[in-house]
Amino acid sequence: MKYYKSTTKFNCGIDLHGREMYICLVDQEGNKLVHTNIKGNDFNFFLKKVAPYRQSLTACCECTFNWFWLADACENAGITFVLGHALYMKAIHGGKNKNDKIDSEKIAHLLRSNLIPPAYVYPAAKRPVRGLLRQRMSYVWKRAELLTHVAMNQMAEGKEPVKHTPVDRGPWEERLMTAYDKKPLHQLCAKADLYMIKAYDVMIDKLETELLKITKRDSWKDFTIIQSVPGIGNILGLNILYEMDSVERFPSVKNFSSYCRLVKGSVASAGKIKGTKGAKLGNPYLRWAFGEAAVLAKRSHSMIRTYAQQLEKKHGKFKGNAILANKLARAIYNMLKSGTSFDMQKLTATSL
Repeated sequence: MKYYKSTTKFNCGIDLHGREMYICLVDQEGNKLVHTNIKGNDFNFFLKKVAPYRQSLTACCECTFNWFWLADACENAGITFVLGHALYMKAIHGGKNKNDKIDSEKIAHLLRSNLIPPAYVYPAAKRPVRGLLRQRMSYVWKRAELLTHVAMNQMAEGKEPVKHTPVDRGPWEERLMTAYDKKPLHQLCAKADLYMIKAYDVMIDKLETELLKITKRDSWKDFTIIQSVPGIGNILGLNILYEMDSVERFPSVKNFSSYCRLVKGSVASAGKIKGTKGAKLGNPYLRWAFGEAAVLAKRSHSMIRTYAQQLEKKHGKFKGNAILANKLARAIYNMLKSGTSFDMQKLTATSL
């Protein structure tokens, strides 16, 4: 675990909520100088409270759902901002009593004592693009739920689901309506699902077009390098590109693999390994992307398929796929670092 090292004379812990925030400002000796609740998250009022200490001040809050505005406001005000990793901090500041006042003071003392495990403050300029990408993904999942609902309704009636492909959408809808020819309420249910599916199709295509347009303008070189990996197309490439932000933020390939949830932590005591932990520490979107990339790479390239079969024979199917996903992540890290495209020989030359 890494910790942020505060270099300022004053440190402010913030327990942030949707409609209020409790702040605690302490000096280097731990003396409380400001300890109050700020209703409505009034940042101007916050600046008035910390005004005497702004010349050497660091503010810190946990990585909650609404930290973006606070990070941007502190940056604009010239205040150093630290984002605490919520899961790591949960393991640190336990206690019998817990409330906003106590939490803000604990965060301040953790910051003063250099015990804040930092999370990455994603650049404000790229957040809207990443937000669009995640929104598109949520639409895809909801669309898949609707398609599943259509199939389950048919099976509930004792019928085999009407199969379809993206190119025969029209005939599929006609066959579906024919299957419910004498059941108007069932037809209405199917029509409602189809209407929503079409609406999602339109918006998914629109978001994808806009994302590719932005990527072509701003990050086309890195996007092209990522897509040189077999099995990685537009969507997986966009997910990897924007979820990792920049390869430079990772000191080593091990840090990147860990962030992608492709390696697990261990629990050891007295020299003995007790088990594993930390499976949920990292980025779930990157874990999904590389897992999908591993499956698609096996389908699209014979050498990777042969290599994957050797991995599965030695480690089992599930673990073999996870190892291949990790190797693809490591390959992309090194490719982006060196600015080179995918090299099949380097991937398959590594040990099993």
